[in-house]
Amino acid sequence: SFLRLLFDEAKPQAIRKGFCFFHLLICAFRKAALWFGVFKLTRAPSLINNSLKMNTLTPFPKNKRAFFKKKRESRSKVRKSLHEQRQRLIKLRLGMKEGRDLADDMDTCTGEIDLLLKELQSIEDGGHTTFLKVKRSIAPKKNISSEKAKIKEETNELRKQVGALEEQFYLPNLTPEQRDGIVREISEKKERLVDVQNELYALAQYNHTRFVDSRDEDRKNIELDEKLRNIEVRKEVFKTQMLVALEQSDDSLISSLYEELDSLEEEKRKLLAPDGDPFLQSEDSDSDS
Repeated sequence: SFLRLLFDEAKPQAIRKGFCFFHLLICAFRKAALWFGVFKLTRAPSLINNSLKMNTLTPFPKNKRAFFKKKRESRSKVRKSLHEQRQRLIKLRLGMKEGRDLADDMDTCTGEIDLLLKELQSIEDGGHTTFLKVKRSIAPKKNISSEKAKIKEETNELRKQVGALEEQFYLPNLTPEQRDGIVREISEKKERLVDVQNELYALAQYNHTRFVDSRDEDRKNIELDEKLRNIEVRKEVFKTQMLVALEQSDDSLISSLYEELDSLEEEKRKLLAPDGDPFLQSEDSDSDS
């Protein structure tokens, strides 16, 4: 009975202590919640502002979907071209086995496959736009075998015509005017033959388009280019001497070299003046401004 009395007296105290502990714990949670609410209220404007900035720079999800859609379409297009080029390479190999001269076309096809593989990699790396800007300039020359066949055919035809004209030249009863005409025609055919042979060589170097575009212009400007090259060489010599004169503080030599350089620039202007070189004109306008 004594023990029961002690237990009955201790029980309310334990209950009161437990209640106080839980009360303190609840108060601590309330304070934490209050502080968190204040933090949210103070940080909300900046959080909202940052969220708006992120959505402005990279609007999700719409633009993200469009980006991945375009990426899938580009990848699909390149893979389709890659499949076509591989099928073409198989056909070219079969043609080679049949004895046809398709080695150049096979090289071109292999180059196209390598280019498409690089394009596919650029899509994965995110640099497809940049790759497309330079793709045309690094693409291999196409249809080389057919182009070579045409050039060789023209070469054979020109040689036949030259041979026929040379035989005609020795025919009797030709007037001097007729012989002069035959000589001129032979000369023209031989010049064309040289051009065709150079064209064939340029085609073998994958430079056919550039050669055709610049062939006539190069003929006219061989002498001009040589003169301009000599001017540039002399300018470099004077510039080297100018550096030495500046180190030695030789005012008279510096003045003399400036005059020489101005003279060379004037000579260059006179050479290019009849053609109205646009690059030189732009340099003049820049210097005037």
